[in-house]
Amino acid sequence: MAQKSLLQMLEDLASKVRSLERKNGEAVAKMEALEREKREAVVRAQALEREVGELASLIALASEKVDEILKVGANDTASQTHAVAVPPESMRIQHLGEFSPTPSALDGHKMR
Repeated sequence: MAQKSLLQMLEDLASKVRSLERKNGEAVAKMEALEREKREAVVRAQALEREVGELASLIALASEKVDEILKVGANDTASQTHAVAVPPESMRIQHLGEFSPTPSALDGHKMR
């Protein structure tokens, strides 16, 4: 009888060891997956940092171009001081009507 209980205890212990080994394997697989995700996130972050740098360069270049255009435009308008006559009727506010969200309100009017 003592042999049976000892044998049963060894079987239980072996079962627990197998269970712990299985759990250990699952934990290792999860850690490897997390490491892989971390590496991918680092690569993505580096790519985004490069893109931010490129965008900053493009914005700076665009700003320089806008400044150039504004300087050229300011020089042109300073040299061309022509008075523009605006008809008084164009200064009046015109009531254009109610807004209709449905296209059926435009049935009688064709847009060009």
